[in-house]
This record gives sequence, structure tokens and C-alpha cells, in this order.
Amino acid sequence: MGVATRYLFSTNIGWVAEIPNLFFPWLTMGAIVAAAAKNEHIGIDLMVEKLPKFPKKIVILSVNVIALVAFSTMAYHGLNVVDIAGGQRFPITRLGMSWAYWSVVVGFAGLALIALVNIALILMGVEEQSAPQISRGEEGI
Repeated sequence: MGVATRYLFSTNIGWVAEIPNLFFPWLTMGAIVAAAAKNEHIGIDLMVEKLPKFPKKIVILSVNVIALVAFSTMAYHGLNVVDIAGGQRFPITRLGMSWAYWSVVVGFAGLALIALVNIALILMGVEEQSAPQISRGEEGI
């Protein structure tokens, strides 16, 4: 749209350039949280899968505790970035730049929540996290 307007009418639609800056962070963090919720994130679980039941549970619990602490810390410190960016505005739409940075806070808070749910499931005795919904290509072999 921006290219067509520039070449056809010799003018510029400035807000078109700001739209990706506003929505791309939200789409990215939303996809990351959705992938983690479905256990489709990138992971190397070859060694963990070969462990006996109890050590495997300890490793998975430990990873989720580390994730909870890390993601909570990132969400908390993201609030500082939102505060710093709060006074800055996009030049055309005049929307606060903090809008884009809120995606980081919300995304990391969502990841921390998923880790907390995983910890609760492990402690309640649920045997395994949900299996990934994606194909790993085994059926083609």
C-alpha cells in the first residue's frame, strides 16, 4: 500500500511504516507463548527422555523452576523499559512506544504462568506434559 501510494500519487502514508512496529512484537510474543503452552517450543529432550521416571521428573521440575524465575524477572524488568519508553511517541500516529514494549512484559508473564502451571502439574503427579502437536517426521521413515 505504501509503495503503490508513493509511486502512483507521489506521496507517503507515514502510518503504514509504524504499524509493524506496533504489532510485530505482539504477534511474536503471542506465538512464543502459544508454542510454549502447547509444548511446541524448541527443545532438546533426547537425554531427558532416556532418564528413569524420578530423575526425569526432577529435571523437568528444575527446568520449569528456572524458567519461572527467568521469565518473571524478564517481565518485571520489562516494566522499566515500558516506563522509559512511555514518554516517547511514534511520529505519525502519536501512539506511545510503550505499547510495543508491553508485549514483552505480557509475553514473559505468560511464559512464567505456563512454567508455574507445569510446576503445579508435576507436583500434583501428572505424568507428562502434553506431547507436542507437531510432526517430527517419524511417520515418514
